[in-house]
Amino acid sequence: MIIENFGSVCSGGRYEDLAKYYTDKKLPGVGISIGLTRLFYKLNELNLIKADKKSISDVLIIPMIEDLSIPINLATKLRNNGINTEIYLNNKKLKAKFKYADKLEIPYVIIIGEDEVKNNNFKLKNMQTGNEDIFEISEESLKKLVEILN
Repeated sequence: MIIENFGSVCSGGRYEDLAKYYTDKKLPGVGISIGLTRLFYKLNELNLIKADKKSISDVLIIPMIEDLSIPINLATKLRNNGINTEIYLNNKKLKAKFKYADKLEIPYVIIIGEDEVKNNNFKLKNMQTGNEDIFEISEESLKKLVEILN
């Protein structure tokens, strides 16, 4: 099967003196790249594979604060409980962040902003119903959250 205007899926080569940007030694280098996103997109488009979901994420955490320790800690706890969790780190407006979750059909979004940090809680939004719930940042609330997300 020939697919026109597809571009490369795999490439590589030898790169003389690539390491000179990082060391004063003369070192040869080689490298390869595989475009998995491009490959799987096309395989799905041609119905050669079946992708039921646009994203494997069960929840997207949207931090609205500079200090990421609370969002990262929450994401780690969710992942340790088998919840596929993604943290949105691009500096975009809130509307764009929700649009990202919608586009990838991520079912839940957690928002952690300054008010939430002050009140030791976070908001959970169901992207299908639009309902929002507030959860305290605690082990007890984490158990309830895991039940909802499973």
